[in-house]
Amino acid sequence: MRLIVGLGNPGKRYQDTWHNLGAKAVILLAQRWGLKLSPGRGDYIFSEHIYNNRKVGLMIPTSFMNRSGLPVGSWINYYKVAPSDILIIYDDHDLSLGRIRIRKQGSSGGHRGMSDIIRMIGSEDIPRLKIGIRTDVERYNLADQVLSKIPKKYNQQVNDVLVTVEDAVIMALDVGITNSMNRFNRMEIE
Repeated sequence: MRLIVGLGNPGKRYQDTWHNLGAKAVILLAQRWGLKLSPGRGDYIFSEHIYNNRKVGLMIPTSFMNRSGLPVGSWINYYKVAPSDILIIYDDHDLSLGRIRIRKQGSSGGHRGMSDIIRMIGSEDIPRLKIGIRTDVERYNLADQVLSKIPKKYNQQVNDVLVTVEDAVIMALDVGITNSMNRFNRMEIE
C-alpha cells in the first residue's frame, strides 16, 4: 500500500492558513476519488482507495503540525510500509506561490512537521511534495506568516496550485515519482 499524507493543523482556526495546504491537497484528492476521510486508529483521519489495482491510503494527521511524526510513524510501522512508499505533502516558504517541488528524499529544510516525521521514522528517504507559499504579502515572523489566513487575492492561484498538486500525485502513482518530478518541478503556476 502507498500512503499519501497531507500535513496541517487541526481545528477551524487553522483551516484556511498557508500551513494547511498539504491537508487541503489530500482533502481535494479524496473528493476527486469520491472518498470520505474517517478517524483512523490514531491521531489521523484516513481513507483507502484502489487505484490501478493498488491500495492507496490518504491520511491527514489530526495532531498539530509539529507532532505529525507519531501518527505517520505509527501507521507505517503497523502496516510495515517502507518510508519510500509514502508521500508527504506540505507547505514550503522557501518556494514562491505557484511552484511545487517533488523530492525523493532529503532533510526537512526546517519544516517542523517534516522534521518530526523524519525523527519518528528514522529516515530521510521519504518522498515529499512541497507547495510554495512565499508571496509579496509577508509578515516579519515566519510562524505568524505560515499560520496566517490566505488572503482572498490569492484564492484562485492557490486553487490552481492544488489542482496541479493533484495532477502531480496522480502522475507519480501512474508512472513514478521521477517522471512527476521531471514534469512538475519546473512549472510555474500563474
